[in-house]
Amino acid sequence: MLSYKKNFSVIMASVMLCGCMEQKLLFDFNRDVNASFFKEVPGIGADKYFGNSITKKASEAEIYSSSFRERFIEKDNLLEYTELNDDSKISSVPYWEVNRYSQNLYLLKYQFTYTITQKEKSFDVPVEAAVFFAVKYNANNDVLGITPSYFGIITREDNLIHFDTPLSLRKDNEQYFLKVQDKRKTMTGLLFMPANFIDNPVESETKLNIEKIVKLDANKVGGNKPLVFNINEIFHDSTALQFHYDSTLHLK
Repeated sequence: MLSYKKNFSVIMASVMLCGCMEQKLLFDFNRDVNASFFKEVPGIGADKYFGNSITKKASEAEIYSSSFRERFIEKDNLLEYTELNDDSKISSVPYWEVNRYSQNLYLLKYQFTYTITQKEKSFDVPVEAAVFFAVKYNANNDVLGITPSYFGIITREDNLIHFDTPLSLRKDNEQYFLKVQDKRKTMTGLLFMPANFIDNPVESETKLNIEKIVKLDANKVGGNKPLVFNINEIFHDSTALQFHYDSTLHLK
């Protein structure tokens, strides 16, 4: 059986494509994550949603986060490095703390409206959307990378988030922002489930627990068959990918 550390690395590599990039970015979350950071993301800054006109952009976005840090756990009479969620039910050793790599995962939930035309009639379509991005830090708390990043749609009927659009980090006049990648780099997507968002979340109290991730694109394990990650079965930890509500970002 793979260790917790290796399991986490497999998910990061196969699903989130998150690696340690040894370059420092002068990025500060509180300073740089604002409306301009999402200026090319559908429903926030972009005027089009895959060719359809957006009639009402998001005025705010709820921010959920999940923090991971490298720590020691006891395994088979040995100390082993592992990357644990701050909310993990797996205990790290209390007698030897380490200061190594860490990363924060972010989910932003927001709403916008776009219009479609059928038989010469226009209809407004309300949408619940989400943006996912990961910020990687070294031991000195320097930002090493912001990847991966995705845009997707929340489907309440199926209780999931379908991330089908990869985003990439760009910089313009000292301002970082997320850009929709070239159409040639399309993806079938990732499913995060369940999407149990609630109305009026409470800071630090409202939780969002991702229990399953499905990689729909071709992969090395299943070929053209979607790859399923059952989080609790892999990590033996039901809170391994638990997010909590942080704050609401006002976009206007």
